Amino acid sequence: MPISEIEVSSISDLIEEILQRGRELEPGRFFWFRGLSRRSHSLLPSIMRDGKSFDIVREREERLLARFRQRSIAYWKEGYNQTLWDQLFSMQHYGLPTRLLDWSENLMVSLYFALQSRATDAFADADPPVVWCVDPIAWNRATPSLSGYGETIHVLTTVNEEIESYEPMSNRRQVKYPVAMFGSHNSDRIVAQRGTFFIWGNSTESLEEFSESDVDANLTRFVLSGSPADLFKDLQKLGFTETMIFPEMSYLAEELKRTEGWRA
Repeated sequence: MPISEIEVSSISDLIEEILQRGRELEPGRFFWFRGLSRRSHSLLPSIMRDGKSFDIVREREERLLARFRQRSIAYWKEGYNQTLWDQLFSMQHYGLPTRLLDWSENLMVSLYFALQSRATDAFADADPPVVWCVDPIAWNRATPSLSGYGETIHVLTTVNEEIESYEPMSNRRQVKYPVAMFGSHNSDRIVAQRGTFFIWGNSTESLEEFSESDVDANLTRFVLSGSPADLFKDLQKLGFTETMIFPEMSYLAEELKRTEGWRA
């Protein structure tokens, strides 16, 4: 179905739009959010953004995963169960390309990522930041490969049999459509950012392309038409600062320098 696009000029307008849609959700349903610094950026995992075929994507992911497993052993906590899924989520967390696409259960987290790199832009240009919104349960139930399960399908986890075809290094034939799943909260960042994921199958199409063709689920793009710099300041006034998103010492230092007015 066509993607809904709504223009908002303030954080309060964005919140009201989300709340209005939330009131129409059935009990037990919820939204996920993803912020992008440019409207032109696609909802596509990093490993697929250079237009290579899925066979090349699979080969790349398997090699990266094998090398990551070999080299990361010394950095894992003693006794931690290092499954392939855990390794894949860690790769995503540390910036290695995977078939995963990050989302968040927290609207303000997604807004932070939409605005962070645009914080010095006085005016929104022809390619403004955006926040995407999706009902992940509706998406999974509308996905052709899962639609036959009806209302028994929710957000998938790593123990669901429906996710087996998406497993890293799996010999099973991968299915076409991306699906929404919960991942391992094996880092402080994922916990703080309320991280969730979509994982891709054997197609390199973007989420928008799937939504516009044969996945009849409501995917909404909120275009932030106000000044990105002013919106980012408003977000910080609401308490969504560096350490809320990145609970690490280096970001604490950045936050203190900013709040204390340090300019050197």
